[in-house]
Order: sequence, then structure tokens, then C-alpha cells
Amino acid sequence: MRLFVKIIKGIVLSIVTILALLALGAGWVWLSTEQKEVSFQSGDITIRGTLLSPRFGSEAPGVVLVHGSGQTSRNSTMLYAWIFASQGYVSLAYDKRGVGQSEGGSNEWNEFSVDDLASDAAAGYRYLQTLIEVDPERVGFFAASQGGWVVSLSAKSIDSPGFIVMVSASVSTIAEDRMYGREAQIRYAGFGPDAVAQGLELMILDHQVTRTGTGYDELREAAAGYQGADWYRAINPDLETPLPADAPYRLWERMILDFDPQPLLDTITSPVLWVFGDPDLDRFSPVNLSLNRVEQAKASGMPYDIIQIEHVGHTLELEGDRDMQTLLQVRVPLIWRMFRRLNVHV
Repeated sequence: MRLFVKIIKGIVLSIVTILALLALGAGWVWLSTEQKEVSFQSGDITIRGTLLSPRFGSEAPGVVLVHGSGQTSRNSTMLYAWIFASQGYVSLAYDKRGVGQSEGGSNEWNEFSVDDLASDAAAGYRYLQTLIEVDPERVGFFAASQGGWVVSLSAKSIDSPGFIVMVSASVSTIAEDRMYGREAQIRYAGFGPDAVAQGLELMILDHQVTRTGTGYDELREAAAGYQGADWYRAINPDLETPLPADAPYRLWERMILDFDPQPLLDTITSPVLWVFGDPDLDRFSPVNLSLNRVEQAKASGMPYDIIQIEHVGHTLELEGDRDMQTLLQVRVPLIWRMFRRLNVHV
């Protein structure tokens, strides 16, 4: 019994110590940074966000935080914005166009233009360069997931960003990404190689309809043939019929399906830090494919550095989405590794 009580006391003390350290860390971040609401122009629309700056010092490096897919506001990157600011960076987190307080069409987050999103990120970059507290030669990007595609295009319009950090970013076409996502969706639903092969066959037909506007009858017939399969009902429980060839969503998808970041990345001379999770746990991005392409580019002389973290998924979360444990075991150690690598260049 005494041993049990001793163990419980030790656990409680550890938790209290961790919380106290987190509170002290959060307090220091709050005291050492200042926050203000800002806006900048991207073409005809106004993008709004939050600027976090170190209270002490000047001529700081700057970083634009570019979000992943979905209806994402500045909140999705604010944790990293605070951390960058606490390390002496002027950090810009912003609402995606059409989301939060930024202008733009309400559906642009869903039926997006890579060019428009890249223009927004580049506009944020140039905005940081105008600030008196920022060293214009040391401005870079932090991009997560879809943000990797966005920043690969943004960097093309900018003369050598100071640095780029890519977290769970796919070095693949959007079509390749979606093929991988379908495979992962079927695997994580508990089905084997035969079901995966059938699902990919259907996806290939679907992509053909998107690209060419032809083959819809073949796609519809194949989908109808799989309606009795368990794997098909698992990923399409409502048994929805594939979209027609002239559906607005499919016409939009045609514009982005074969977007490929690799040729753009091959022209970037800035140092790029790549952060990948576990290939077996990332359900959205083909980590092995991307990692192989990054390593090949690095071997050819590209200024790339790589951090790979085992046992975490697409957004670097532990399996089961244990928020506090993910923060302590994954994100805090990653942050220190990231800054040690970045400080070589910035």
C-alpha cells in the first residue's frame, strides 16, 4: 500500500512539475512578445491576421505561417506563431481567403486555386519585409500539409526566401496525394490488398473523367458493381453516384488535379527543412514517396535538411490524438530540433 501511495505521489508530482514548467514557459512567451491585428492586400482582396513580435530587439527574422487544407483560420497556426515569436521571429498568422476576417469567396477554401493561395502567402511575405522591425533578407515560410504546395508556388515569385519549413508536406501531385488518401482510407477501415486495388482502380477511372470529361459511363458502371463490397460501403456509406463529367466540382478539380510542386521545388535555392511523420500513420500524405524525392534532391545538391518522427501521423499527432502527450513528447522536442537546424541559416 505504501509503495502504491508513493507511486501515486510521484505521478502527481511529475504532472504538477510539468504543468508548472508549461505555465512558466507560457508566461515567458506572453511577456516576451507583443500581439496586434494586421491586414495586407493580396490582389483585390484584404487578408487579415495576427502579428506576433518579440518585445526586445530589432531587425528580427520574419516568418509567414501557411495553413493546411480545409476551412482554416489563423488559429490553426497560432501555436507555432507564438513559438517563433518567443524565439525572436516576427510571426504572421492569417485567415485563409474567405475564412474568418479575410475577404474572398465563402467556398474558396474548398474549391481553391493554388495560384490564389500562393499569392496570399507571397503577399504576407512582402508585407513582413516592409516592417521596420523585420530584417527583409531573413523572411521565410512555415508551411503545413497543403501549405507545402502553396509555398512551392509562392517561392517562385520571391527572390530566395530566407528559409522554408515544410511540415507533412507532399512532394507529389494532387492526384498522387488523392490516390494515396484513398488507399489509406481503405486500409485504415480494416481492408486488405484486394480492396485497396479495387478502390484505386475506381479512383483511376474517376481521375480520367475529371481530366478528359470522358469515360463517365464506365466509371458509373464500375461504382455500381462495387456497391455490394464492404470496403465500398465503408468509404461511401450513402452509396452516392459519382459526379457527372460536367459537374462544377469536377470542372474545378480538373484545374488542380495535376498540380506538381516538384519542378517548382527544384528551382528553390533557399534552405528548406522538411519534417515528416510516420509513413504508416500518415493517412493523407504519401510520406515514403515524398521522402524519397526529397532525399534524391538533397543528394543532387539541394539545400535540404530532413527531420522524420516515428509514431506520429499527418499533423504530428500521436495515435489516439492525445493532445497533451503529443505536445510534450512530439511538438516541444521537435520545436527545439527545428530551431537548432534553422539557426544555422537564419
